[in-house]
Order: sequence, then structure tokens, then C-alpha cells
Amino acid sequence: MVFRFVILFSVFLFACGVKGSPKPPPSIVPLEVQDIHVKQYSDKPLVYFTYDKKYKDELPIKEDISFVVYRNEKKINVFINSKGNLYWFLDSFEGNENCYKVVVKTKRKESIPSKIVCIKKYEMPKVDLKPPKIKLTEEGFILELEDGYLKNIYKVENQQDFTPIPSYSTSENTFLDKNVELDKNYCYYYTLALAEGVETEKSPTVCSIFKDIFPPLPPERGKIIVEGNQATLIWEESKSKDVVGYLIYKNGKLLNPVPVKTYYFIDKDYKPSDEYSVVAVDRASNKSKELKIKNE
Repeated sequence: MVFRFVILFSVFLFACGVKGSPKPPPSIVPLEVQDIHVKQYSDKPLVYFTYDKKYKDELPIKEDISFVVYRNEKKINVFINSKGNLYWFLDSFEGNENCYKVVVKTKRKESIPSKIVCIKKYEMPKVDLKPPKIKLTEEGFILELEDGYLKNIYKVENQQDFTPIPSYSTSENTFLDKNVELDKNYCYYYTLALAEGVETEKSPTVCSIFKDIFPPLPPERGKIIVEGNQATLIWEESKSKDVVGYLIYKNGKLLNPVPVKTYYFIDKDYKPSDEYSVVAVDRASNKSKELKIKNE
């Protein structure tokens, strides 16, 4: 009887398999806001934070979320702007100091509060900023700004766009933005940083399209090697970094509609009276001055 029970128990184990520890159920509690900041913009507190929609176990949130904002431990209603995972809102001062925290809410659960950030009211002088002046250069845009103070420069998408995080900062009255692409429109405004965490209201926004209107430098030190009716032209490359190739002219007539990427060219129909010139071409189809080459 005992032997029969052992056999039946063994069959039962093999039939059911050996199960491991059960996995914990997925979290339904939203991850808290972990990156929150506040500064004074003109005479108003500006609160901004980033948030990736995740639960406490780092799985993505696929349900609607909202943010509950507390000012000095009281819940307030504010309009929260957003761009990607960046969120921000403007408020007004309640007394001389405001302290904020944010809670993430779904239909089922709330996150724990974010850390508390505080700001004391700074008496803002009246400042009327002029718009930045944009100067197009071969390297990018030079922005001409007000003298004095640290300037926070904001690079935005259009005239109406606003963002709480500056793109650049400078104490100089000019700034070169090299981070531009051909034929794209760029808009800029700036503020003055009057104290730590305190900025003036923004200047008017100005926009411009980055265009390459600057011809490249010409190739250098060309020479010709003649063997019977064949002429080989050789030159040193242009020092400009955006050159895509070279055009070769013979007696004023273009020999290659598509720029060559090499630093030599072979003409198999050479005559002693022929004169050549080589022109560098950049990405924007600007042409350099010609390098003349002829057999001496």
C-alpha cells in the first residue's frame, strides 16, 4: 500500500510540474515627479518639471494621468503647459514665499508627493528688453544682446513659443550659435538673470532662416601634366570644410556638370593653347573663385 502511494504521488508531481515563486503583480502606483524646479519669471513664480509616464516598477503608464499641485500645502488649480516630457506653469505669489509640490494622479492611485521647492519674492525692477539682433555668419547665427548681467538665451520653434529652460547662457553681449542646420528656421529670445533663480520677462522673439550664402575658398597650387593629347590637372583641396566637389572649365566651357570629388581631372583632348580653371562647390551650391591652370 505504501509503495502504491509513493508511485501515485510521483505521478502527481510530474503531471503538475514544479512551480517557482509567483511574480509580484504589476504596480498601479505612478512614479513620483523626481525633477522639479522653481524660479521667478518677471513677478511670477515659474514651476517646471520633467516626467516620464511610468509606474513605481518602471513599467509605462498607459492610462490618463493628471498633476495635482500644492502651494504652501494647499491644493491649487493651475494650467499646466507641456512639451514632450517637460511640464510647467506660472503662478502668483502668496505672501513673500511660495513652496510647491506635485502629485501624479491616475483614476486608481496617486504617487507620493515630489520634493518641495520654494522661492522667495524678489522685487523686480522695470526692464524693457530690446529684441536680439541676428547676424548670419558662415559658422552660424551671432546674437547681439543687451550689455550687463548674465543673459539666458532661449531657442524656440516660432514667435509664440515659450520654454522654461534656457538653451544657452552668456555674460557677453554677443553669442554665436553654431548648432544650426541649412535652410531651417530658428527663433530666439532672452532674459536677464538678475539674481539666482530670478529672470526678467523675455525680450521680443526674432526668427531667421539659416542659409549658406558664403562661397568656399578656392583650391590651391594647380598644375598640369601633359602626355601627348592627354592633360592631367592636379590641385590642392579647398580649405573650406563644406566643399562637396570641384567643377573644371576648359577655355571657359564646363567639362563636368557633376562636381568631381577627387583632386585631379584627366582631359584626353588636350591642345597646347587650352586653358583650364577649377572651382570648388559647397553643400549650398556656392562656388569659389576659380583657380586657373595652364601649361607654361
